[in-house]
Amino acid sequence: MSIDISTQFLPYTAITASRPAVLDFVSGAPEWDRLVAQASFPHLPQSFAYGEGKRAKGWTVRRAVFSRNNRIEAFATVMERRLAGLRLLTRVNRGPVFLEARPQAESIVAVYRTLRRHWRGPLLIAPALELSADNGALLRAAGFRLRHGEGWLSGRIDLRRTEQDLWAGLSSSFRNRVRNSVKAGALLRLASDTDTYEWMLARHAENMRDKGFTAADATLLRALREAAPQNVSVFQLLHAGAAVAGMSVVRFGDSAEYHIGWFGPEGRRLNAGNFLMWEIIKELRRQGVTQFDVGGMRPGDGYTQFKRTMRPVEFRLAGEWMSF
Repeated sequence: MSIDISTQFLPYTAITASRPAVLDFVSGAPEWDRLVAQASFPHLPQSFAYGEGKRAKGWTVRRAVFSRNNRIEAFATVMERRLAGLRLLTRVNRGPVFLEARPQAESIVAVYRTLRRHWRGPLLIAPALELSADNGALLRAAGFRLRHGEGWLSGRIDLRRTEQDLWAGLSSSFRNRVRNSVKAGALLRLASDTDTYEWMLARHAENMRDKGFTAADATLLRALREAAPQNVSVFQLLHAGAAVAGMSVVRFGDSAEYHIGWFGPEGRRLNAGNFLMWEIIKELRRQGVTQFDVGGMRPGDGYTQFKRTMRPVEFRLAGEWMSF
């Protein structure tokens, strides 16, 4: 979503003076889900279910819709931290999301300016705009200043291709490890029931404890699934009758994102990541999902190197911004 201002056929002074968008709010899941499905590049934190997960963590969640000329242009899950009725902090993560793949510069400034004007006070945003000098200029024109430039880095796989083309698009080392898993007797179990998800949450908690990292906890994840159980799937690798690895994927609209995973010693020996990711790709394609987000990447991280063997189209968002 990198915007080249010079190609927008609009003087920069006109961009900075663009008319604010009209702000409205959505409360129900069906209407919000329709917006997510219409967006060219939605993000998991902007899904209805993820918002319910943040609500379970104590945030006040408001779902904002931005329109101009009687046409919806963008939407955002806006989270407020309140104490005794007073708003202390406002946060937007990977939003607002624009319906168009390449929104006009004037539209970007109008939406972000409206967001800033409505939520005065401490406002922290991680924009759903790709990192670029042009997008940085537009955010500054809307009244934001950069907090830090390390934005969300991830990659997407286009699932609109044939299964044969998807397989060919993976690295040879990835494909070989999948073949070795199958030869070693790896089997897939795909489930969406509560007990299996609780198993996944317990493994996720173990993983965080053993490896010393923090991520979405059971409170958030459980509430997310309760809001949309049909969109949360667990892929288990079975070997000798036991689950030795697992991955959870969340669908939102025609997109999906890998969210949490766990690999036991036997799962690692069986190349569980390769086996399960390939099964995830095939299943999501079968369901009609068009794009799969591999779930975040960090340069220098071994798991990131693994994800790169799937050859996703990588992108980095524009960092963290703030206004007061």
